[in-house]
Amino acid sequence: MTDRVVFWYGCNVLRHGDIIHSAIEVLRAVGIDSSPVGGPSYCCGSPKDANLRAAEGMSRRTVEKFNAMPEGKIVTWCPSCHRHMGSFMSQYQDTNFSVGHITQALHARREQLAERMTTRIDRRVVLHQHFGFREVDVNPLVSDLLRVIPGIEVVETAHAAPGYMCSTLMPVPEAMKANTNRLCEIVRETGAEEAVTIFHSCQRLLCGLEATEPFRVVNYITLLAQGLGFQFPDEFKAWKNAGSPEAVEALIGAERIERIGREQFEKVLPDILRKPVR
Repeated sequence: MTDRVVFWYGCNVLRHGDIIHSAIEVLRAVGIDSSPVGGPSYCCGSPKDANLRAAEGMSRRTVEKFNAMPEGKIVTWCPSCHRHMGSFMSQYQDTNFSVGHITQALHARREQLAERMTTRIDRRVVLHQHFGFREVDVNPLVSDLLRVIPGIEVVETAHAAPGYMCSTLMPVPEAMKANTNRLCEIVRETGAEEAVTIFHSCQRLLCGLEATEPFRVVNYITLLAQGLGFQFPDEFKAWKNAGSPEAVEALIGAERIERIGREQFEKVLPDILRKPVR
């Protein structure tokens, strides 16, 4: 039996097309067909938290769209969106749909997911954990999901960073520095080949470690997709580690830069070139 859901991937993951494509394929593998939505037109309002009126307007419009959709089930990716739906958006408008996080949906069908695995991945990995996502205890769910991939060895570690993803630490540079350095220590000490992130923010801010560290940084949903036989390259990581603005531009290509506009490219370039906080 196939379920139909709305896959609400949010706004900030848009720079990580590999994550979105991987999530859609992994959901499909467990019998969940998704209608993906996201971006500014489906904003949860969190970017406007300091302006209650603006945040309320954004959240109302998004809830209205979800109420009009026939699926009746929303599967979230972004922890900010998931949190806002429960604590903010649904307080302003009645909802006629259920909401669950993608880790919950996949974990409930992990036996089915295991049966669909086609590719062995012989790797020792450390899961990059945070303890601030109170709504869903994602750490053990993702750890269980990684173990359905043939060949994956998940190294147990008690360490978890504060906040619910790395972007919440960026306003406190010393905290972000401690988070990054401790992760590097753990991966090196355990001899792991990869640090596995849960959310896109962590992947974006940590993938630049590959330029200086002996391990790779990969998102868990990418590994699950690889176990199913899909290969969606992490282009953002390739850009991050390209080394110079000219190299980044060459990788992206003139045609794509022209499509988004030179001005928009210049806006995102500093984020691409930003090194991990160490």
